[in-house]
Amino acid sequence: MSSESAAPSVPELPLASEWALPSGFSSADLSSPRLAAFPPEVGWANVGFRPLGQGAFVLETQSRFHVPVTVGTRILFDEPILALRLPSSGCARIRHPGNPTLEESAGTYNISLVADPACLIDHQPGTHDTLTAVYTVGRLRTMLDGQRTSGPIRRFLDGHSDNFGAAGRASATLHRIAAQIRTHPYEGVMASLYVQGKACELMAEVLTDLAGEEKLATRTLSADRRRALAARDILMANLAAPPSISDLARQVELSQRRLNEVFHDLFGAGVFVCLTQWRLDHACDLLARGDLLVKQVAHRMGYAHLSNFTHAFTRRFGTPPTKWRSKNGSGRHFGESP
Repeated sequence: MSSESAAPSVPELPLASEWALPSGFSSADLSSPRLAAFPPEVGWANVGFRPLGQGAFVLETQSRFHVPVTVGTRILFDEPILALRLPSSGCARIRHPGNPTLEESAGTYNISLVADPACLIDHQPGTHDTLTAVYTVGRLRTMLDGQRTSGPIRRFLDGHSDNFGAAGRASATLHRIAAQIRTHPYEGVMASLYVQGKACELMAEVLTDLAGEEKLATRTLSADRRRALAARDILMANLAAPPSISDLARQVELSQRRLNEVFHDLFGAGVFVCLTQWRLDHACDLLARGDLLVKQVAHRMGYAHLSNFTHAFTRRFGTPPTKWRSKNGSGRHFGESP
């Protein structure tokens, strides 16, 4: 998993896991509490965790097993969840309580809506590479914000306890988005923002695929989100000199009002607030590297006056940029007065 040393903290993984072999030997027989710790003769696994804000996260799981292994997992959320799994290699069987068993292989995806966030995954020997996105019903309800969805999703959002499981053929678009989540040029907080947007794209594609006769409405929603994500990319590429909100809305073919609405759905704030936050978050990355003066970082983030940058940074992070860097940076910065 890529390093995120610029991030101020590493959130705890909201997942409990155990495993067992057909012989009966299991993780309970070992002393290591580490997630996905396997004896060499069984195999190995790496689990990458990316939080997507409250009630959502992405897991990137890479593993290789020499023998059949059943992994039991429980998502540590106190409400029903939607789990989307997109494998690029390996064969497995997914078993959620009360749901039909889903067969998993490269070229497919599966989606589960479950009241009990626990499952068993029966892995066949071989290499497994799977991207998993998890959303609570509350987070998904906020994302969709009353938009029409397919029958099972709609009942899920309305609070019904019906479990639902489905498998589908993964399109080239889904695999492209998954690849962008796995490998991208960003680091630290900027990587989290990028993954959050791509995870929304991934979900939009799958919900569109599930919508059936309601595809048109879902595609309209998906199109607006894609335009908002394009707007985010424009801003991230021009943090120092971004276009005005009116010009940005015109470039992505949305009204200013609609652009702000979709930004609220995706990122929790309007365009201007998001831009300010992203500038300051990226400033943290630059400060942590330690090879620029604070005033140079301020200039790169589009602040004409150092005092304005210092005030904004302190208001967001609770400490001035120079002191923040002395505590969190690499120590390579040039001398400058505090």
